[in-house]
Amino acid sequence: MNKEQAQEYIKDNLNEGDALIGFFQAISPPNIWLFFLIGPLFVLSMKSYFLAVTEKGISFHKLSMLGKFKEHDFFEFDEIESVKIGKGLLQRPMKFTFKNNRKVTVKAQLKGVEKIAKLLPDVQQHIEKNIPLVQ
Repeated sequence: MNKEQAQEYIKDNLNEGDALIGFFQAISPPNIWLFFLIGPLFVLSMKSYFLAVTEKGISFHKLSMLGKFKEHDFFEFDEIESVKIGKGLLQRPMKFTFKNNRKVTVKAQLKGVEKIAKLLPDVQQHIEKNIPLVQ
């Protein structure tokens, strides 16, 4: 799915009175321990997301294996306890920790072809400004 289609879908599913700051594509890394159980099929444990950053929070739009929008979860900034943002050249690892002790690890796209939505510096600054960082 290209970023124009994703942007249209994300704008249609925004909460009432919320404004979109930006969005980017991210993947959750596969569970390495599954390699010992199911072999090379462990890559099927990867999940693709579009993360939409709004004025009030972050929305995780999960994609199916075929690249279609499946479901989404919205978290206000006060529901997110912390975020740890790593460094990378092509992908930037991010680990979100929620107040209910749930953790989500994703790798945000920084570089790539034009049709992929990338993490822009102003979107990352908005995340850093509204969520406490873990050093």
